[in-house]
Amino acid sequence: MKNNILIFDFDGTLADTLSHLVKISNRLAVEFNFKKIEPHHMSDLQAMTSQKILKHLNIPILKIPRILDKAKKEMHKEIPLIQPIQGIRQILHNLKSKGHQLGILSTNSTKNVTTFLKRHNLDIFDFIHTSARPWGKNHALKKIIKQNKFLPEKILFIGDETRDIEAAQKVKIQVAAVTWGYNTKDVLKKHNPDYLIHNPEELLNIVLKNI
Repeated sequence: MKNNILIFDFDGTLADTLSHLVKISNRLAVEFNFKKIEPHHMSDLQAMTSQKILKHLNIPILKIPRILDKAKKEMHKEIPLIQPIQGIRQILHNLKSKGHQLGILSTNSTKNVTTFLKRHNLDIFDFIHTSARPWGKNHALKKIIKQNKFLPEKILFIGDETRDIEAAQKVKIQVAAVTWGYNTKDVLKKHNPDYLIHNPEELLNIVLKNI
C-alpha cells in the first residue's frame, strides 16, 4: 500500500487560520515594530515565500522567536472562532476509516492543535508533532520517520506553503500542495510538488488511487 501514512500541516491546510493570523500579526506589529499587513497587499504576500514576507514586513530576525511565541499564545484566544477548511473533516474521517495513519506536523503549539481538533470532532490523528523551527520542517519530518520507523515511500506530506514542499523534497518524500491555504496556486506550482490539490475531495481521490 503506497501513501498510507498521511502527514498534514495544520495552519491553512486543516484549519482556516489565515484571517486570524493577519489580525494577530497586525496586533504584534505595534509591539515589535514591524509593518502591518494591509488588505490590499494580501494577494502579493500570498505569492511570496515566508522568507520574503519577513523581509517585506521588516520583521527583525532576532525577534522572530519571541514574535512566534507570542503569536501562538494570541492564536489560542482565537481557537473558538477558527473553523476547519470546508470539506476537510469528512475527508479525514473517510481516510481514517480506510486504515490510513494520520499525523500532524505544525509550527503551531500542541495546545492549539489539540484544542482545535477536540472542538471539531477531529481527535482522530495517530500523532501530532510540533516544532518551534519555522524553516526546520525537514528535520522534524526526519525525526518523525526515524521515531516511528516509517518507510519514506509510504508517506505523503500535505501542506499549503512553499516551505512545506521544500521540507518534503529534502527528505525525499512525496508532497501534496493545497491551494486553499497561505500560498497561491502559482507560487506552489513553481516549487514542483508531486500533487497540486484544489479541494479536499481531490486529496481523497489521489490517496485512493495510490492504494
